[in-house]
Amino acid sequence: MTRRMVAVLGAAALGVSFAAQAQDVVKIGQIEAQTGTLATYGWMGYQGARLAIDEINRAGGFKVGAKTYKLELVSQDTRGNPQEALIQIKGLLEQQRVKYVFGPFLTNVFNGIEPYATQNNGKFLMMGGATAIHAMLGKPNHEYLIRTWNWDAGASGFGQLMVDYLKQQGAKKTAMLFQNDAFGKVAVDIYSPIFQKAGIELQIELFEPGTKDYSAPLAKLAAAKPEFLFPGYTDAVLYDIVRQATETGLFKRFFLVRGSMGPGLKNKDLIDDYIAYLPKYFEEAEKKEPKVKAFVAAYKQFYKTNEFPYDQAPLCSSSCYDHVYMLVEAMKKAGTVDDVAKVKQALLSENYHGLWNLRYDASGEAVFDFDVLHMRKGGAITATRVTPH
Repeated sequence: MTRRMVAVLGAAALGVSFAAQAQDVVKIGQIEAQTGTLATYGWMGYQGARLAIDEINRAGGFKVGAKTYKLELVSQDTRGNPQEALIQIKGLLEQQRVKYVFGPFLTNVFNGIEPYATQNNGKFLMMGGATAIHAMLGKPNHEYLIRTWNWDAGASGFGQLMVDYLKQQGAKKTAMLFQNDAFGKVAVDIYSPIFQKAGIELQIELFEPGTKDYSAPLAKLAAAKPEFLFPGYTDAVLYDIVRQATETGLFKRFFLVRGSMGPGLKNKDLIDDYIAYLPKYFEEAEKKEPKVKAFVAAYKQFYKTNEFPYDQAPLCSSSCYDHVYMLVEAMKKAGTVDDVAKVKQALLSENYHGLWNLRYDASGEAVFDFDVLHMRKGGAITATRVTPH
């Protein structure tokens, strides 16, 4: 055998080896905003998915049948821009051949990529928290969708259960102040009937994106003397709304289903009540739940920091840490990493106990436990754990 033939055969063998290695990797794509004003709903998804993938890979990967696989995260920053997200998802599906996509959480991003994603129905699974995904679940050519966030309405809906809690506080009239965009309008459509059913009068004002001075809509809403202000929906605007509402004395009681405790805590001495939906109150859960304590420690070690993002961590409830582990378990149960229909079926049959107790309903929508946080003047917080049926 000549030296040239040996070299050719050696190269061929290496090619086979590299191909085998490539086949042993399952790629998880991600379509989330990691920077920008809307990064609140994407940054933690990226952080948590990276951590879970690192843990699984360092543990030797996972076996499906007789084969061992490792995971690779392919994630770019959409910055909340639908056009950029469309370019990215085309790259994920056409170039990277990704079969599993985490995200998006943002409705505007999902609406921008939905027509293209639908054209690829059956080729991949998209696991995102976007509100707009809810309306598409179960529709023809949308079998690729799983919604990793629990829906606001319905018997198990966190919004319905939050409004029930508000009613227990004696509320009879509430003012809703949301941004005039895709999600703001959807939120009005969702919550109007929930409040009506609860017997709570709801007054609504929408502000334009980029607004910094909320004095006019706040004054207009306050004129009707509602007990609570229901503002939304990102911290980027909530800090300004809560500060201006409290400094002017127009509102001292707040009700939130989107956003963190940060705006309330910053104005704690001027607020009477700040009731907020939180997927998990990590500050307390870290003390009581071993899995949460381990997650916080692992996060600090992996990201080489002494700080933990307590304000962002609750967003790990969507397309994040637990969901990577759920996907791996589903692939193992389905006996395949390629047949997305079988993997989806396995996902829908899971009851996963991680940072959350997570399951999917028959439509493919997540149901998980959450906390209602009630902060009173001065900053004292009580947490009520809610486990939907």
